[in-house]
Amino acid sequence: MLSRILILWLIMATSLSFAQGDAPGGLHLTLPQAAARVLERNPHLQSARFGRSAAEAQVSAASMTPQWSVSLDVEDFLGTGPLSGFDGSQSTLRLSRIFESDDARAGRVAVASALGSQTGNIFEAERLDTLALLARRFVNVVYQQETLRLAEQSVKVWEAARALALARERAGAAPAVDRLRTEIRVANANLQVENAQHELKATRRLLAATWGSPSPDFGHARGALCSLSDLPPFEELAARISQNPDLLRFATEQRLRAAEAQLASARQRPDWTLSAGIRHTALIDEQSLVFSVSVPLGAKSRAEPGRRRANALAGQSELREQAFELDVQATLFDIYQEVLHTVHEVGVFDGEILPKARAIRNEIEDGYSVGRFSHTALLSAQAELLAAAAARLDACADHHRLLIDIERLTGGASTWLTTDGEDSP
Repeated sequence: MLSRILILWLIMATSLSFAQGDAPGGLHLTLPQAAARVLERNPHLQSARFGRSAAEAQVSAASMTPQWSVSLDVEDFLGTGPLSGFDGSQSTLRLSRIFESDDARAGRVAVASALGSQTGNIFEAERLDTLALLARRFVNVVYQQETLRLAEQSVKVWEAARALALARERAGAAPAVDRLRTEIRVANANLQVENAQHELKATRRLLAATWGSPSPDFGHARGALCSLSDLPPFEELAARISQNPDLLRFATEQRLRAAEAQLASARQRPDWTLSAGIRHTALIDEQSLVFSVSVPLGAKSRAEPGRRRANALAGQSELREQAFELDVQATLFDIYQEVLHTVHEVGVFDGEILPKARAIRNEIEDGYSVGRFSHTALLSAQAELLAAAAARLDACADHHRLLIDIERLTGGASTWLTTDGEDSP
C-alpha cells in the first residue's frame, strides 16, 4: 500500500512556488523536494524492495509440493560365513515421496502470504514514521529560520531604542543609565541571535540526516508557518483512522491467525508416504519390486492444539484492535482540540495582541523622544511586542506539528505547509 503521504506530497509539489534546481547549499528547499530526497535516498526505506523479494520467495517456497527422494539400501553383506562378502547381499533402490492434501499446501501459502502482508504493513508504518519525522524536522528548520529572523529584528529594535536613549542623553533630557540599560538589551539580543544560529545549524543537519546526508546540502527551507490550514470536521478525520497502518496490521494479523487455523485443520488429515523400488538379491541373482506405505498415527490430536492456539490469538487480536482504535480516536480528538486552540491563538495574536502592541510601541516611541513617556515604558513596550511575535511563531509551529500527528494517526498526507511568502510578526 502506497501511503497517501507520498502521493499528496508529490501532487502538492506541482502547485507550490519554489526555486528550481537542487545545488548543494545554494537554493531553496520545499517540503515535497525534501520528501523526494527521503524516498530516493533513505537507506531504511530503500531496503523495502529486499523485504518484498523475501516475502515473494517465502510464498513461492510454501507453494511447492513435497519433493521426491531416492534411496539405496544394501543389506546382508560383509558378515560371516556365506554372507562374508557381497554374494548374499540384497540391494534395494527406492523412489519415495510424501503425498499431502491440497488443503495443507493452500494453508501454507495462506500463512506465507499473510506473513508477507504483515511485513508490508510494518514497513508502511515505518515509512509513514520516516516521512512524519521528515515533516517535523522540516517544520523545525523553518521555525528556527523564523526565530533567527525575529532575533535579528530584535537587535535592530534595541539598537534603535539605544539611539533614542543616546539622543536624549546628549540633549541632557535623560541619564546615561537609560542608554546603558538599552545596551544590555542589545547585548542580550545578540546572544539570542547567536543561539538561534546554533539551533538552526543543528536542525538543518538533522533534516539532512533524514535522507542520509551527513551535512546540509540545501539552502533556505521554504515554508510559511503562519499560513494555517483549515481542518475538516472531526468525524471526517475519525473515519480516516482505518487507513492507519498500525490498525491495518491488526487485520493482517487476524488473517494470519485464520490461515494458521486453516493449516492446522488440514494437518489433522495425515500425510501419506509412498515408496516403490526394485530389489536385487545377489544370492539368486534375481530382481523384484518393493512397495511400502506409511501413515502417521495421531495426526488429528497433534494438530488440534495448533488450531486452538490460532483461534485464541485471532480473538485476542480482535480485542486489541478495538482497544487500539479507541485509543487512537481519543488521541485524535485531543490533538484536534489542540489544533483548534492554535488557530484561535494565532487569530488572537493577529487580530488583537500584535496590532495593539504595535500601536502602544509606536506611541510610546514617539512620545519618549519628546519626554512624554519614560525609558522604562519604552523598554516594556518593545519587549511586549517582541514577546508577542515570538509567542505567535510558537503557536504557528505547534499548529503544524500537531497536524503532522493527525496525519500520522490517520495515515494521511501533509499538504499543509505552503511556501507562499515568509511569515512576519
